[in-house]
Amino acid sequence: MGYDENSRIWFQTGLDPGTIITLDQPVPSQWQIVEKLNEHNDQLSKEERDYFDSGYSFASTKLLCRDPKNHAKEAFVRIVKQLPFRNTEQIAVEARSKQATTYIPPELTAYQKLTQQGSTHTPRLLGYKVTTQDKSALAPNGFLIYLAWEIVPGLRLGDKHGPDPFWTLDFSEREAIRASFIEGLMELRKNGYLNDDRGLSSLVWHKGSNTVYFLGFREGHEGKPTTRPLDELKWMLMYHLVIAPKREGRGSCLDVDTSRWRF
Repeated sequence: MGYDENSRIWFQTGLDPGTIITLDQPVPSQWQIVEKLNEHNDQLSKEERDYFDSGYSFASTKLLCRDPKNHAKEAFVRIVKQLPFRNTEQIAVEARSKQATTYIPPELTAYQKLTQQGSTHTPRLLGYKVTTQDKSALAPNGFLIYLAWEIVPGLRLGDKHGPDPFWTLDFSEREAIRASFIEGLMELRKNGYLNDDRGLSSLVWHKGSNTVYFLGFREGHEGKPTTRPLDELKWMLMYHLVIAPKREGRGSCLDVDTSRWRF
């Protein structure tokens, strides 16, 4: 289980394995908790909120869940809840309730738009719920959001703790992956999004459907939709789908002779 360093644990109860989470949009659905995977602490002080102007104080957790009626169907569920400003946790309930605000996580917006636009290279949004915390919570009436998205099938191409599986595949399969990657990247840009990280660990390859999936939209990097041509080698380098050696005696400059690159 992963947690932010030096952070408090804000989701300590109510998330035991077997617990049922009920979502109401776009249609009612239920998800049974299998395991808590991680937690992120984004609590702000009032001064930090004022400095960032539009900052929100919150915590989130990611859960592995399954359909209670079909255990083979799994999904990820994120819960995002408002937190009181740092050092105001103990002030009167009435004062904390005045901090309550509304918020839609960019991750939810990203999955909504990508799913509505028929994206074939990203996980589908399976359901969500936008509600508020009760009056006994640390942030009374503060925002509370749930969202569920599918776990795409296939091989995770990168490993942050060991060798990348991508480079164990034969050349012809790596070429097929690069072709699907460019197709998916163009689709993402057309829909106005990019995923959070650039690297092999943010990609999944499903050989059966010849599809590369892009993972990670918690930051919801939204831009202007574009169909402009892209520099394919530049993007493949960025995601480590090709390796370019550095030129000798040229500092950190990459060797422009692609015949010496690893494909």
